[in-house]
Amino acid sequence: MQTQWEKSLSVLREKISNATFSNLFSKLSIISLNKNQAVVIVPADLDLKEIAPYKLLTELSWEEANGNQVDISFRHTAPPIQNNVYSSNAIKEFTPSVPLNSLYRFESFVPGDKAQLAFNAAFSVAENPDGNKYNPLFIYGASGLGKTHLLQAIGNYVLESGSGKRVRYLTAYDFQQQYIKSVRDQTIGEMSAYYRNEVDLLLIDDIQNWSGKDETQNEFFHIFNALHQTGKQIVLTSDAPAVEVKSLSDRLVSRFSWGLTVDIQPPNLETRAAILRKKAEEKHIDIDDEVILYLAEHIESNVRFLESAVIKLTVQSSIMHHDIDIHLARKVVADIVPTIRRRVSMDSIVGAVSKHFEVPEEKLLAPGRGTKEIAHARQVAMYLMKELTTLSLQSIGTRFGGKDHSTVVHAIKIIKKEIESKPFFERTIESLKTEIHD
Repeated sequence: MQTQWEKSLSVLREKISNATFSNLFSKLSIISLNKNQAVVIVPADLDLKEIAPYKLLTELSWEEANGNQVDISFRHTAPPIQNNVYSSNAIKEFTPSVPLNSLYRFESFVPGDKAQLAFNAAFSVAENPDGNKYNPLFIYGASGLGKTHLLQAIGNYVLESGSGKRVRYLTAYDFQQQYIKSVRDQTIGEMSAYYRNEVDLLLIDDIQNWSGKDETQNEFFHIFNALHQTGKQIVLTSDAPAVEVKSLSDRLVSRFSWGLTVDIQPPNLETRAAILRKKAEEKHIDIDDEVILYLAEHIESNVRFLESAVIKLTVQSSIMHHDIDIHLARKVVADIVPTIRRRVSMDSIVGAVSKHFEVPEEKLLAPGRGTKEIAHARQVAMYLMKELTTLSLQSIGTRFGGKDHSTVVHAIKIIKKEIESKPFFERTIESLKTEIHD
């Protein structure tokens, strides 16, 4: 854990000035790390607001140094237990492993047309957390579009409303680890009692990670029933609708459909521009419309990279003593876009497609066409290579048994048409992109 943190700091040092690094980052220390969450302690004499603008840049540095994404939370001390949230003897055993991020609020979320319904539903639940509005609320969409933001915004809103509701936020991975520990320590009864008696609002992130985890699903099924029957609100997120999550039990799929299911789609150009303006306002940065539009046109992948662009503009402007203009924007885009594409390789795409479609890699790469299923999986892999890498059509065709560029062009056209006509398939492609990036 410490080694990973130090490696990320080495990368970060190259992205900011020596003075900024010395003043803000030299005395930080990491205290916890799980699958995709890290908590970093900040000295008491350093204002968290000074660190906040560098959160995404720090996360990108971690990813560049260690090859995986983490959500980094900066805290003055380990997060305290709030009296209005927990009140049982089980507190020490079942404290939140992932604290709410105070920056995730409804006012800082820009929904646009593609996420308006999800935003409205989340806000409605936050205003009415008694479990009688949409229960459960199930939010799905690809990585980086704002699911976690909305989930934690609900928690922050309810905690600050003065309602006294006891809020519990954690990832599906955290819940699974908690269950495993309870089995090992023979404290399943205590875990079950805690959720049944000490939680009013349960927020679970990324339930697709329960795929194939039958025992974890079974335990959550009973907790879900107990909470729902007593009017406790439940909100869940996933990268796909419950019915499309592989190896999710039918009875959980059924329970999750009791309330409201809403999706978040990638933001269009206008929304991306609005997000950039919002991020700039939050950081008190003046960016003119020409620069905003240029960034919005060239950075399409997800909201995280839009925020990264604003941070990079700020850093570059400071280091170079240069106003933020279109020339600086081109430099930032030139840095970000290749980074996005370098994150994947041919092998990672082939592996992900092979696993998803259950087609052996050697058959995907074989010279012949193969069965209809193999041919379709191969077309998906070709499409993803064109989307996620800088490879030429000829290079892609060569990887698949020496096929010519016209075959690759044909494959890409077929997949694009299928994406446009089948929402289910579009989600499959977005899910694969997320898996490949991870």
